[in-house]
Amino acid sequence: MKLPLIFFIVLAVIALLASRQFIKQRREEALNDASPVRTLQVEVKAKREFPAPNRRSRQREVIPVEEMRYEAWFQPLYGAGDIKLTLQADDYHAIDKGARGELTVKGTRFIAFTPDRLETP
Repeated sequence: MKLPLIFFIVLAVIALLASRQFIKQRREEALNDASPVRTLQVEVKAKREFPAPNRRSRQREVIPVEEMRYEAWFQPLYGAGDIKLTLQADDYHAIDKGARGELTVKGTRFIAFTPDRLETP
Protein backbone atom coordinates (compact mmCIF):
# COMPACT_ATOMS: atom_id res chain seq x y z
CA MET A 1 0.00 0.00 0.00
CA LYS A 2 1.36 3.38 -0.98
CA LEU A 3 1.19 6.21 1.55
CA PRO A 4 -0.26 9.47 0.28
CA LEU A 5 2.10 12.27 -0.68
CA ILE A 6 0.51 14.61 1.90
CA PHE A 7 1.81 12.37 4.72
CA PHE A 8 5.41 12.82 3.57
CA ILE A 9 4.91 16.56 3.12
CA VAL A 10 3.60 16.86 6.69
CA LEU A 11 6.59 14.89 8.03
CA ALA A 12 8.98 17.11 6.07
CA VAL A 13 7.36 20.29 7.45
CA ILE A 14 7.56 18.97 11.02
CA ALA A 15 11.23 18.04 10.59
CA LEU A 16 11.97 21.46 9.07
CA LEU A 17 10.28 23.36 11.91
CA ALA A 18 11.98 21.24 14.59
CA SER A 19 15.43 21.76 13.08
CA ARG A 20 14.78 25.50 12.72
CA GLN A 21 13.88 25.76 16.42
CA PHE A 22 16.98 23.75 17.39
CA ILE A 23 19.25 26.03 15.34
CA LYS A 24 17.59 29.14 16.81
CA GLN A 25 18.20 27.89 20.37
CA ARG A 26 21.84 27.04 19.64
CA ARG A 27 22.40 30.47 18.08
CA GLU A 28 20.88 32.22 21.12
CA GLU A 29 23.07 30.17 23.50
CA ALA A 30 26.19 31.05 21.50
CA LEU A 31 25.21 34.73 21.50
CA ASN A 32 24.68 34.67 25.28
CA ASP A 33 28.03 32.98 25.83
CA ALA A 34 29.79 35.62 23.70
CA SER A 35 28.01 38.59 25.32
CA PRO A 36 29.70 40.63 28.04
CA VAL A 37 28.26 40.75 31.55
CA ARG A 38 26.22 43.95 31.94
CA THR A 39 25.06 45.64 35.11
CA LEU A 40 22.04 47.97 35.11
CA GLN A 41 20.17 49.97 37.73
CA VAL A 42 16.57 48.75 37.47
CA GLU A 43 13.20 48.55 39.14
CA VAL A 44 11.24 45.28 39.20
CA LYS A 45 8.15 46.16 37.16
CA ALA A 46 6.27 42.84 37.28
CA LYS A 47 6.61 39.15 38.11
CA ARG A 48 4.81 36.13 36.67
CA GLU A 49 4.65 32.49 37.76
CA PHE A 50 2.89 29.96 35.52
CA PRO A 51 2.81 26.22 34.76
CA ALA A 52 5.32 25.06 32.16
CA PRO A 53 3.48 24.11 28.95
CA ASN A 54 4.99 20.65 28.60
CA ARG A 55 1.87 18.53 28.98
CA ARG A 56 -1.12 17.75 26.83
CA SER A 57 -4.57 18.90 27.91
CA ARG A 58 -5.64 15.48 29.25
CA GLN A 59 -2.49 15.18 31.31
CA ARG A 60 -3.17 18.55 32.93
CA GLU A 61 -6.30 17.28 34.69
CA VAL A 62 -4.60 15.54 37.63
CA ILE A 63 -1.13 16.82 38.39
CA PRO A 64 -0.04 16.78 42.04
CA VAL A 65 3.24 18.65 41.50
CA GLU A 66 3.49 20.76 38.39
CA GLU A 67 6.66 22.29 36.98
CA MET A 68 6.48 26.07 37.10
CA ARG A 69 8.20 28.78 35.06
CA TYR A 70 9.15 32.16 36.45
CA GLU A 71 9.51 35.49 34.63
CA ALA A 72 10.23 39.01 35.76
CA TRP A 73 10.14 42.34 33.94
CA PHE A 74 12.74 44.92 34.85
CA GLN A 75 12.59 48.61 33.94
CA PRO A 76 15.98 50.35 33.67
CA LEU A 77 16.07 53.57 35.69
CA TYR A 78 18.06 55.41 33.02
CA GLY A 79 16.20 55.00 29.74
CA ALA A 80 15.90 51.86 27.59
CA GLY A 81 12.91 49.57 27.34
CA ASP A 82 11.70 46.88 29.70
CA ILE A 83 13.75 43.70 30.05
CA LYS A 84 11.92 40.37 30.38
CA LEU A 85 13.96 37.53 31.87
CA THR A 86 13.30 33.91 32.83
CA LEU A 87 14.39 33.14 36.40
CA GLN A 88 14.95 30.12 38.63
CA ALA A 89 12.48 29.61 41.50
CA ASP A 90 14.90 30.78 44.22
CA ASP A 91 15.77 33.98 42.36
CA TYR A 92 12.10 34.66 41.57
CA HIS A 93 10.97 34.37 45.19
CA ALA A 94 13.86 36.55 46.43
CA ILE A 95 12.77 39.48 44.22
CA ASP A 96 9.94 41.80 45.26
CA LYS A 97 7.81 43.74 42.81
CA GLY A 98 8.72 47.44 42.93
CA ALA A 99 12.20 46.77 44.35
CA ARG A 100 15.08 48.80 42.95
CA GLY A 101 18.57 47.50 42.59
CA GLU A 102 21.35 46.27 40.38
CA LEU A 103 20.54 43.72 37.67
CA THR A 104 23.37 41.65 36.22
CA VAL A 105 22.76 39.94 32.86
CA LYS A 106 24.80 38.18 30.21
CA GLY A 107 23.00 38.55 26.89
CA THR A 108 19.45 37.43 27.66
CA ARG A 109 20.52 35.34 30.68
CA PHE A 110 19.71 36.43 34.22
CA ILE A 111 22.80 36.36 36.45
CA ALA A 112 21.77 38.21 39.63
CA PHE A 113 19.63 40.96 41.14
CA THR A 114 20.97 42.84 44.15
CA PRO A 115 18.38 45.10 45.79
CA ASP A 116 19.46 48.57 46.92
CA ARG A 117 20.12 48.77 50.63
CA LEU A 118 17.98 51.21 52.49
CA GLU A 119 20.12 53.37 54.72
CA THR A 120 18.76 53.78 58.22
CA PRO A 121 19.87 56.62 60.50
